[in-house]
This record gives sequence, structure tokens and C-alpha cells, in this order.
Amino acid sequence: MKLGRGLLGLAAVLLLATALFHGSGGSMVSSWLTGQRGEMLQALWYLPSLDWLVVALVWAFVAARPSGPAATLALILALLPAGAALLVSGAVGWGFPGVWMLAGAAVLGAAGSAKLRNAQR
Repeated sequence: MKLGRGLLGLAAVLLLATALFHGSGGSMVSSWLTGQRGEMLQALWYLPSLDWLVVALVWAFVAARPSGPAATLALILALLPAGAALLVSGAVGWGFPGVWMLAGAAVLGAAGSAKLRNAQR
């Protein structure tokens, strides 16, 4: 149980850092296009960061107060950073640090959640 909580907590910290790293590029992105299109691109840029922030908060909560159903939810939520890592790697390649941050958070989140699920049975 302790290992699962630790892995899930580490996943939450890594995904939070990823969300902040990604979100910090929002103002740069808005300068790529002018006017309303730039504003729309900036809004779309922030959406993944918001998703990852929510996942990180759920993971932190589950790590602090583990239960079987919550661990199952946390395991399902690992699909969000995993899918994002696959999509981004297809666009910019595996050399981009953000891909590894997303993939690492997904693996840690899935491993920690699975460990907690098994401990609850």
C-alpha cells in the first residue's frame, strides 16, 4: 500500500509540473496568430494543462486517501497523459522532454493505482 501511494503521489507531482511547464507556453503561442485566432489558440493551448492539473489533483487525493473505487478511477485517468504522450510524440518525436514527462506520469500513475487496487482487495 505504501509503495502504491508513493508512486501515485510522485505521478501527481510530475503531472503537475508538466501542466505548469505546458501552461507557461500559452503567452508565446498567442503571438503565433493575431487577433481572435491568437486568443482562440491560446485558450486551446491551456486546455490540456487544465486536464492534467485535474488528473494530478485526483491522483494526489487518491494517494492521500486510497480506496478500491478511487484507485480504479485513478487507473483510468492514467489514460489521459498516456494518450497525450502518444499524440505529442507523433507530432514532435520522442526527444521532446514533455513527452517523457507525460509518459512518466502515466506509467507512475498506472503503477501506483494498480498497486493500490490490488492492496484494497
